[in-house]
Amino acid sequence: MTRDTSVAALDLDTQVQLLSRIQFLTRFSSNLIQITGREGAGKTWLAQRYLEQWAQGSNQTLLLCHRAQSDSQHRSIILKQLVAQPVFNEQDPLQESVDRMLGSGPANLLLVIDDAHLLSATLIAELWALVQQAQNMPGWQINVLLFSQSGRLDKYLSQVSHGQGAAPLELEIVDFSEQEVQTFVEVIFATDRLDAHGRRALRDKAAASSPVPGALMQLEQTEQTNMASSRSRTLSPMTLLAVLLVVAAAGLAFVFFPAGDSEPVVAQTESPEPADEARQALTLSTGQVEEELSESLPEPISGETALSRDVTDSINDDSHRLPQEISLEGLTVGRSDDNQRVVLPSDVVDAMITEQELGGSGAIALAEQPAVEEAVSEAIQPADTAGQTGREIALVAGEQVPQSEPGSDVLPEPVSAAPADQAEEESTNLGAALKGVDKRHYALQLAALKSLSAANKFIAEYQIANIATIYETRRNGEPWFIVISGDYPNIVAARRAETQLPERLQVVQPWVKSYAQIHREIERVK
Repeated sequence: MTRDTSVAALDLDTQVQLLSRIQFLTRFSSNLIQITGREGAGKTWLAQRYLEQWAQGSNQTLLLCHRAQSDSQHRSIILKQLVAQPVFNEQDPLQESVDRMLGSGPANLLLVIDDAHLLSATLIAELWALVQQAQNMPGWQINVLLFSQSGRLDKYLSQVSHGQGAAPLELEIVDFSEQEVQTFVEVIFATDRLDAHGRRALRDKAAASSPVPGALMQLEQTEQTNMASSRSRTLSPMTLLAVLLVVAAAGLAFVFFPAGDSEPVVAQTESPEPADEARQALTLSTGQVEEELSESLPEPISGETALSRDVTDSINDDSHRLPQEISLEGLTVGRSDDNQRVVLPSDVVDAMITEQELGGSGAIALAEQPAVEEAVSEAIQPADTAGQTGREIALVAGEQVPQSEPGSDVLPEPVSAAPADQAEEESTNLGAALKGVDKRHYALQLAALKSLSAANKFIAEYQIANIATIYETRRNGEPWFIVISGDYPNIVAARRAETQLPERLQVVQPWVKSYAQIHREIERVK
């Protein structure tokens, strides 16, 4: 079970008391209730927890406010979750649209709005008017829960309720007690298997932090950072063993392969240098090289001769394995400068080429021109080079001899390279496919996690890769990865599918979510 799943299943006394009070106030009447708390008090978690566990008998609507949303968008999000195929004008006041859609029939509606301090004064007045209308309408029960930061809505709510007999209710989210802080920390870090020292340090950090869920969840990131830094500073035993093996191998190589064996060869090969210098100096001064130098220089050193003989004996002759040398100059015709060039008319050349293609030597075509035949006989060799003669005459006359077109010389056309794999393209835009789903449809949210790896681990743990989808959103500037499942045309079908999930998956308590809300959460990433 992941940490986020463990937190979702955790019930603390202060939170249970708050949710039970909300359930009591919304059970038999219509009210507008403001639930306030400071930053990180867990308002979003409480809103979703109440919808999942404490408000099963009502038609639910959830609105997660964003600064970029307008009043028309807020009205549209709320009204689309009330009925399957709503017909309304998003510019009309909220109470008028609800009255047209529900008519005079009974209604039990629950509107939960998170980050309600981002609502405008106009929309808050419409929500208050909707609750007042429900109190006067038989068969209607409409409750509005506004989860907001402390003191942000007091001014607007006092203005809309001024001079009326009723007033909005307000509940406050209290901080955790010391015991609840320790319980919360033990649950979220239960999978880390910390030792006694680590648990003691974690309890000290929790005691120094603010007693709210948001601050305590930040300890998870701090703990992961400390663990990563400690691992980077400590060398693993395998690394130390590899370094020792490399040092030992270098020592053995130095012992068994000493570097002093090549010194005599260097000393002996350097000895001919004075002879070369003397040879060069003698050549520059007198112009005589071999005779005088051979008289003035001593005989070659016998040790060098013996060394060269030993080296020659130790070398294996493998020259017979080498391929034949490649001739860089191709075979040509007519390179001799002693013979006389003969220029023939083009018609004679064509006749000779035609005769050679039919298997002849070209002599018959040449015999038909006596003057040309006599000139050719004087200028070329006898009949053993008749084939080459015809080709050179054609080249001299300016015509190119046609050659056969062997199929083996035709190079195949290059095959176009297959496009490279585009596996990197995946997961750069999580949830892109979900934008194509009708925004009036519904899905089941299975989990909300703070990292993609945790979301993938959740899917693998519950074996739901064939039905689950992940998309990314932002909450208070932090990334969240939501795991959802299904595409249902209405909220009734979604609730029916929720009861048909496997028992081990129902333990995480999935809840219904509209695709309109999913689309807006995906847009927050931009």
